[in-house]
Amino acid sequence: MPFAVFTLVALAALASYISYWSQQDALRQLEQMARTNATFLEELQLPRSPSMAEKLATVLGVRVAFYEPRSGSAVFAGDPFGEDFIAVLDEHLRSGKSRFRFLGHDVALATSEPSRTVLILAQESKSPLSRGLGDAILAPAIILMLSCLGLAYGLARRIVNPLKTLTHWLPKLERDQLSTPPVPTEVAARGDELGELARALGETHRRLVEEQARRQKAERMATLGRIATSLAHEIRNPAASIRLHADLLAQGSNPAKTDSLQLIRSEVDRINDLVNQWLFVVRPAPPQTKEHDLDALTDGIAKSLSANLHHAGVTLTMRPPPAPLLVRCDHARIEQVVRNLLVNATQAMPEGGSIQLSFESHEGRASLIIEDSGPGFSERALRQFGEAFFSEREGGMGIGLTLAREVLEAHGGAIEASNAPQGGACVRISLPHHTSR
Repeated sequence: MPFAVFTLVALAALASYISYWSQQDALRQLEQMARTNATFLEELQLPRSPSMAEKLATVLGVRVAFYEPRSGSAVFAGDPFGEDFIAVLDEHLRSGKSRFRFLGHDVALATSEPSRTVLILAQESKSPLSRGLGDAILAPAIILMLSCLGLAYGLARRIVNPLKTLTHWLPKLERDQLSTPPVPTEVAARGDELGELARALGETHRRLVEEQARRQKAERMATLGRIATSLAHEIRNPAASIRLHADLLAQGSNPAKTDSLQLIRSEVDRINDLVNQWLFVVRPAPPQTKEHDLDALTDGIAKSLSANLHHAGVTLTMRPPPAPLLVRCDHARIEQVVRNLLVNATQAMPEGGSIQLSFESHEGRASLIIEDSGPGFSERALRQFGEAFFSEREGGMGIGLTLAREVLEAHGGAIEASNAPQGGACVRISLPHHTSR
């Protein structure tokens, strides 16, 4: 019964709606007809005479008249509307209105240029609802509408509002799935069919986000793979040549040159290690792990970079842990990760500054924390930390942090970025703690 009443009210409202818009549509069509014929008369320079009005009325099937605003005279085809019509006509012309209703007729106006003669078309107003039917429906419709107000309010709160919430949420998926918020909780928490629909949409959204992230990562890795493979070929050949000539020069050279040649060989080895790390990102292989002291490993890297840090005006301070932090890792890969992070911190402070290294051991994980006194990360850099090819540094390729993340994840570790409370960037890398037996 409530839905039957609701349907009756809706039908009455629909009938009124159809009646109104049918009348408006008839007026618009009549207005368009008037403009078209006014243009036709002006282009052919036809006379605005009673005979012409009669002919147009016969062709168009409506009442036709010509009106001269300057003289106030009107030529009608058939009986005129009366003197009151001229006054109403002048009022609408002054207000710029080109269509109106008069004595049960739809009236449309079109002014010809440059003669300024007004073409008037008029036809009887037609409504899908007769006046008697409208009066018969109006009173019961108002009563029924008032009686169903409570029902409509309950339906709106129970059904319409949740559907409206979902309707506003769904279009966001078309723009960017990763930035789309989850399904609103107030809808997903419902126990009815709408709640099931919302939870299903939420699960679909989650899967779409995961698939989009995987696809973007695969695309980046494919691009990186092509670059890395090409660079590996182009870098390894000259690096091998440099190493070979360094070995040749080392034979029979005096001790004063030995250190320089050894430095050349070690830097060439580092270049080869870097190429291998790039290839590891695009063609992952299990790391060759051995037991290492994270503190000692970091200390060795800091010493090898001491000259570069001094030249950049950067002071490095390391707070060693109270006990050795043993981890199982691939020494070369973790060394490259720590080296990249220290170089990044140095480059973030072109005017010099300080870097502080500290260690933690918590819940079976050994962590190295790198803090600098630079400007810190931007909000965008924190959101896209570790994404391939993203870099805010001029000339940066956006590979180093991607490499660090891939290497650490291959070791079962992780990397996190934040801004220190006192200012500056803070990067934490963690590896599973290894207890020697």
